[in-house]
Amino acid sequence: MKKQFLLSVLALSLFTISCSSNDDTTTPQQNNPVTTQYFHPPAWIQGSWKISNTSTSYFKFTNDDFILVTPFTSYKAVLTQTAATGQPAKVVEQTSDYYYEFTITAGASSGQYKFKKISDTRIQWVGSTPFFLDKE
Repeated sequence: MKKQFLLSVLALSLFTISCSSNDDTTTPQQNNPVTTQYFHPPAWIQGSWKISNTSTSYFKFTNDDFILVTPFTSYKAVLTQTAATGQPAKVVEQTSDYYYEFTITAGASSGQYKFKKISDTRIQWVGSTPFFLDKE
């Protein structure tokens, strides 16, 4: 019985040693850049929004972007380009069933946005001069 135990321990030790070495002679793979999702807008705000009583789109929210329609500015693209230059690029978000707030930092610039859900087809942009937007 003692011999069997010692043989088992020896076999296990050899197995561990033989499995721990790396015989891989291939060159390491190059790491691809990590894609960061900056925006996570809640479902209730996703879509295009226009200033009430006008036909002009103003904001568009996708599942991973915040877009100022006129002049066209994709903040996801701005942040991606900023990060590629080594500068700070981030979005700090707070979401609920009725509010979507975020602060965008791109390099030395930052901006804060706050939206309040009024209904399924109307939101309020809460800022220094709050105004209403209707869903297109």
